[in-house]
Amino acid sequence: MQAIETAFSDDFMLLQEAVIEAGNMALARFERGDTKAWEKTPGHPVTNADLEANRIIKRHLSGNRPDYGWLSEETALSRDTHLTDTVWCVDPIDGTRAFMGGEPYWAIAGALVKDGHAVCGVVHAPALGETYAAERGKGAWLNGQRLLTSSCDEETGCKMIASESMLTHPAWRVPWPDMKLARPKPNATLLRMCWVATGEWDATLALWRKSDWDLAAGAVIVEEAGGVATTHLGERFRFNRSEPAQRSLIAAGKRLHPLLVERVKGVRLPDPNWTVRPYDRASETEQTKMADMPETKQLLHLVIGGELKDVRGIEFEDLSKLDFVGAFPSYKAAYDAWKNAAQRTVDHAEMRYFILHAHRLLDPETGSHHHV
Repeated sequence: MQAIETAFSDDFMLLQEAVIEAGNMALARFERGDTKAWEKTPGHPVTNADLEANRIIKRHLSGNRPDYGWLSEETALSRDTHLTDTVWCVDPIDGTRAFMGGEPYWAIAGALVKDGHAVCGVVHAPALGETYAAERGKGAWLNGQRLLTSSCDEETGCKMIASESMLTHPAWRVPWPDMKLARPKPNATLLRMCWVATGEWDATLALWRKSDWDLAAGAVIVEEAGGVATTHLGERFRFNRSEPAQRSLIAAGKRLHPLLVERVKGVRLPDPNWTVRPYDRASETEQTKMADMPETKQLLHLVIGGELKDVRGIEFEDLSKLDFVGAFPSYKAAYDAWKNAAQRTVDHAEMRYFILHAHRLLDPETGSHHHV
C-alpha cells in the first residue's frame, strides 16, 4: 500500500504484513504455473499455495498474537482456537479455481474479529496489483486511495455481480429488471465485495451459504466505504459463531441495499447456527452451541436433497431424482451430513438439502403409530 494519512493499529499492520507475504509466495507460484490441485472434499479444490499461504499467515499472526484465536478455511476447526472473543479469520486463497486456471481474480485475505464483528480486514489480489484494506472508523482503501460505495438508488440499470442463472430463474414472481451484470463474475466472493466498495459496481448478491472467511474482510471494507453488507434478510453478520457461516450475502451502497433486501427477503435460506425455526430472522444473540446442547431422544433424522422449482419454497423439481444422503440417530450427526452435502452444491442455487426429523412412524400392517 502507498503511504496514507491514517494511523492504523498494530493489529492491522501485522495482518497486512502477513497477507502480503503470503501473496508474494502465491504470486510466484502462479506465475510459474505451480497450481496443481486436488480435492480436499468433493467439489472443493485446494493447492499447495493455499496450504503454504495458510502456514505463512498463521506463523506471522499467531506467533505475534498467541492469545488471539484462529479461524481459517485451510485449518481444521477447533473450539479452543475459534470460539474466543478475538480471532483472526483467514482465507489463504479466495478464488482457488481462478488461481488454478491461470486467471488473476483471486486474493489472499484476512480479518480480525472481535465479539463477532470484523474490526479490520485486508484483501490482497497480487495478480491484479490491488490491495484493499480497512479498519473500523478509519475508512476503506485501495492501494492508498480512499474508497466510497456508489450512490445508486434503483435496481433498474444498476451494476450487479451475481449469478446470472439465479437472477433469470423463472421462479421469481417479479422478474428482475435490466441490469449490467459482471461477465464473467469473479469466483472470489471477497473480490466481488471489494469491487462494490470501490463504487465501480453497485451490488453483489449470493443466495446461498457463505463461510465467515468468505465475508469477514470484505464486510469491514464495504462498511468503511459507506456501504452495507448483510444477509439477504438484512441481518448484520455475526462472525465466529459455533458454525462459522452465514446464510447469504448482499453487499451494496446504502441506498440500493434496502431495495435488494425487499426483493429477495422471501427466499427461504437457513441460518447455519439455528437448530429451530431455521428460516427466521436471527437476533444478535448467540444461539446455543451445538456441542453444548443436551442429548435428547431423537432417534431418526433423514438428510435429503434435490433441485427446487422455486428457491423461495420447498417443492422439488423431480421427486424421482431426490438425493438421499442417509439416516442418522441424532440431530448433530444429521447436521454434519447436511453441511457436507450442502457445501458440495454451494454454487447451485436451486439444489438444496434438508433435515427431516421422522417423529412418527406408521406400521402399514397394523396401522399403529410409533412416536420416536
